Amino acid sequence: MLKFNYTMVAGKRTLKLTPDRVPGMLRAMQNRSTWEELIISPDAKPGPDGEGQYPILSLGWYPDFGYEAHCMELSAKSHFVATGAKLSKPAVYVELGGQGQELWPCELFVPFATAEQAVLHLLRTGKRDPSLSWVAIDAFPRKNVRTRKRAASP
Repeated sequence: MLKFNYTMVAGKRTLKLTPDRVPGMLRAMQNRSTWEELIISPDAKPGPDGEGQYPILSLGWYPDFGYEAHCMELSAKSHFVATGAKLSKPAVYVELGGQGQELWPCELFVPFATAEQAVLHLLRTGKRDPSLSWVAIDAFPRKNVRTRKRAASP
């Protein structure tokens, strides 16, 4: 088995992640702020070519929709686990690191069991689970959400 750690994006603690800790970690996410994502990464020093630094799995929790699981590998494209290959129109509000807001298809938000399967497979093999549906980051419909600035009152 490979060694992985996980860290809350806004946190300072990095914890060892073993398969037996995955269900508790996923359940704990449901008690945190929507924007408080976790990063799962190898417990290894990266080599000069980036090996040992990847794969990275970013996990987010959206109470009304499920888990968002984004896998980044050495390849040029990263992928999101999805509930299926056919995607609906963008409808779920996502804030991208405080830099932008978009709407994404609801199929990019998966139930507990799917998120658990994706994480466990990654921990055991260091790769995305080929039995799950994965969508490349540039292959799903999205819509930018712009907020209008209000004019200052006199």
